[in-house]
Amino acid sequence: MRVTIPGGISILSACLKRAGYNDIELFDGTWFTQDDGTADRNAERVKRGQVKPYQYNWSTNDGELYSQWRKKVLEYNPDVIISSIVEDTFVIWKKMMDEVSDCKFTSIVGGVFPTSAPHIFDGLCDYICRGEGDEAIPEMVSAIEKGESCSDIPNVYPNPLRYALDVNTLPIGDLTIFPEKSLYRPFKGKIVKIGLLETQRGCPFTCAFCNSPEKTIIYKKENAGKFHRHRSIKHIEKEVKHLVEQHKVEFMWIITDTLLTMSPKDFDDFCAMWKEYGSLPFWCQTRPELLTDYQAKKLVEIGCASISIGVEHGNAEYRAKVIGRKYDNQLALDAFDRAYYNGLNTDCNFIVGYPYETLEYAWDTVNFARQLKCKDINCAIFTPYHGTKLRKVCEDEGFIDKNVICQLNTEGNSMLDMPPPYMNKEEIKFMYDNFVEHIQ
Repeated sequence: MRVTIPGGISILSACLKRAGYNDIELFDGTWFTQDDGTADRNAERVKRGQVKPYQYNWSTNDGELYSQWRKKVLEYNPDVIISSIVEDTFVIWKKMMDEVSDCKFTSIVGGVFPTSAPHIFDGLCDYICRGEGDEAIPEMVSAIEKGESCSDIPNVYPNPLRYALDVNTLPIGDLTIFPEKSLYRPFKGKIVKIGLLETQRGCPFTCAFCNSPEKTIIYKKENAGKFHRHRSIKHIEKEVKHLVEQHKVEFMWIITDTLLTMSPKDFDDFCAMWKEYGSLPFWCQTRPELLTDYQAKKLVEIGCASISIGVEHGNAEYRAKVIGRKYDNQLALDAFDRAYYNGLNTDCNFIVGYPYETLEYAWDTVNFARQLKCKDINCAIFTPYHGTKLRKVCEDEGFIDKNVICQLNTEGNSMLDMPPPYMNKEEIKFMYDNFVEHIQ
């Protein structure tokens, strides 16, 4: 699913190795054809004009996903299987566990979905790790090694969360568990060797379609500290140096939701640090409210290949009321103008098929997208993930069944069943399939 390797897994492996557990292997489903017959998740986006065509053989492993998974487990004979799960991969994970139900091991699940909906995993695994696993997972493995229970360890459901850790104490992610080919991914039609970088954890904003705000709420409710934390520039530099020197990456993918939330001093220090590495090209993300002329110029100077700016919807009133994005359209127009006139390449993100969205509102988005000085437009279809504000809206309004679990959706089929005057499934799919074509 990922445009890069999953950074959370690389950090967990590093934390386990730091604790003395070095016999670790990874099973990565990226390299197998999935249940829907898809090998490359970007293939459908290429068809819709959202991703430039490229040549890369994604499905390079022999055999079928589940049989190869079983073979891996039988050969490796693990004491513990740790699964990082988002809602889209829940059904795949459950099938994988069914394949090895006759094998003896301790099953730990963690990640976004188990944190948002731990009750769904009751009876399907031995332990559920909520929140951050960087400290909890090594403690759990240590207890299992000693033949002890993990039931009293903080973050193990239903226990309270431990205090949010200092992100500057984290080790550099362990890339050695991934095959070398995992670092090569497409960007703007080319295959480049990509390194992953996260400059902060969490996000200070409260978009209703995103489950990041829920983490802020959970940590505050359980007196577990502030979930949104910045890494120091010194700590970031240590990882950049490692990726460049040890892994010879030629491009950096900064997965931080909003890079420009850092202070002006940290931004200047970040730019100065980046120049030390020859202005290594990179991709990053921000919001329309945050980009200044000064930042646009500096980003170009240090090698930013493109910055992705989430607008999400073209009707300002609807965007504020339903999505939780409160700013005037002119502000977004100005942000893209700043980028354009300073030579900073941009991507723009939109979503269609929100709850309460009419076809008229969707056309507002298309018409607004036409006004932006941006060549690369991305469109996603709204998905009612657990842990998001709009999930509850959809359940309360009867747009979805409360027991629905979201699955991978490459064909653009909406999960919402909305009555008039809101968009029906066919209208949502039409807007999604033809979004880029409408703008052109």
